[in-house]
Amino acid sequence: MFNPHSRPNLEPATSGFISLDHIPSILNIDAQSQRLTYSSVSGRGILAGFMRKEDLMLPYKLLLAVLSINILLTCLAPTESEAGGAIPVNLFNIGNSIGEGEAADGIIGVRQHDVVWSTGYNLNDIVVSLNERFEAADPAGYYENNAARDADFNQAVSGSEMDDFVDQANEVIAAANQTPAGRAGMLAILLGNNDVCASSLDAMTPAEEFESQYRAGLDVLARSTSTKNAHIHVSGIPAIYWLWEAKRNNDWCRLGAWPFVPCQNLLDDPINDCGSNNSHLDPDTIHADDGPECIRRKQFHAKIRDIYNPILRDVLKEYKDNGRLPNAYYVDVFDIQFGEVHVNDGDCFHPSTAGHALLADEQWCRSPWGRYDPLCGRIKPTPWLPLLLLDN
Repeated sequence: MFNPHSRPNLEPATSGFISLDHIPSILNIDAQSQRLTYSSVSGRGILAGFMRKEDLMLPYKLLLAVLSINILLTCLAPTESEAGGAIPVNLFNIGNSIGEGEAADGIIGVRQHDVVWSTGYNLNDIVVSLNERFEAADPAGYYENNAARDADFNQAVSGSEMDDFVDQANEVIAAANQTPAGRAGMLAILLGNNDVCASSLDAMTPAEEFESQYRAGLDVLARSTSTKNAHIHVSGIPAIYWLWEAKRNNDWCRLGAWPFVPCQNLLDDPINDCGSNNSHLDPDTIHADDGPECIRRKQFHAKIRDIYNPILRDVLKEYKDNGRLPNAYYVDVFDIQFGEVHVNDGDCFHPSTAGHALLADEQWCRSPWGRYDPLCGRIKPTPWLPLLLLDN
C-alpha cells in the first residue's frame, strides 16, 4: 500500500515536465490510450479517476501537488456510505439513442455503444465513462462492460420513450440474473428526450402519461430482488435547447439534417428571431421583442424544466423515501450547455464523442462517487499543500 504520508522522490525530466517513469505505483498508465489512471484507497473511502495525456504536460511539481492532494483527500474522505458506498458490482444502461451513442462520430444512424457516457468501454477515445471509472477504482470487484458483454449491459434502444421503460427494466433484470453477482449493482437511466421532442408543443407526451409510464418502470425495478437495492442513477433530461444554439449557423444542419429530425417543436424554422441583448442566450426568459419561433423554443425549454424533469426528480424521491428503491438518486444536468463541438456534424442532434465525454464527466461528478473526486472541483482546496510541495 502506498504510504500517503511519504513524499515520492520525483526527479524533474530534462524538459521540465514530469516523466511517466517517475509516477508513483498507485497510478497506472494505459499504453494505448495514454491515459493515466489514479486509484487511491484508504480505510475511509475510494477516489478514482483519469488524467489524459494532455494533463501530463503540467510542470512536474504542479502535477505532484495535484496527485498528493488526491492522496490526502482520500485519507480524509468520509465513510463509504457518505461518499456513495462501495463501487457497484456492475452497471447497466437504460435509455434511447443517446444511450446507444447514435451518430457520435457524425455518421447518421450508426450506433456506437463503446463511447456511451455510462457503459462505454473504448479506452482509446476521449470519453471517460462511468463504466471505465468504476473499473479503474475496483478492477477486482467490478464486472466491467466490454464489447463481449455489451449486449447484456447496454439495454438502450434508439427511439425509446418513457413507455419503453418497463421493457428495458425487464431486460436488465433478465441480464442481471446471468451475471456472476446474480444482480444489478447500478442502473444508469436517461429517458424522456423522445417524449419532449415532438411535432409540436401540444404533441409532447402528456405529463400524466409520462409520470404513469415512469412509475411503471420504477415498479418493475422495485419488485425484483435483482434490482431493488441497486444504485438507480436517473438523469434528468438535458437542456436540448442548446443544440439548436450550437448548430443554428450551420447550413447543413439547418437545411439538410434538421428537417428529418423528429423534434420540430425545437428545430422547425431554425432562424434566430430572438430579441435584442442576446436573448437567444437566455432561454429561461421570454423577452418582449422575441419572435414567434424564439418563443416556441423557449416554451419547449420551459416545459422540460418545469414539468418533465420535476416528475423525474420528485417521483424518484418518493420511491427512495418509502424504501422501495433505497439507493435511487436523481442527477440534474439541465444547466449543462452543449457547444458546437458537443453535437455531431451528421444529424446535428445527438451528442458527439465530445458530447458523451461532457456527459460522462458531469454525470460522474454529480453522482455519489464523484462528489469526493478532486478533479470534479467540488472539494475545498487546501491552499497550503501545493505551496509546501512546490517549495524545495
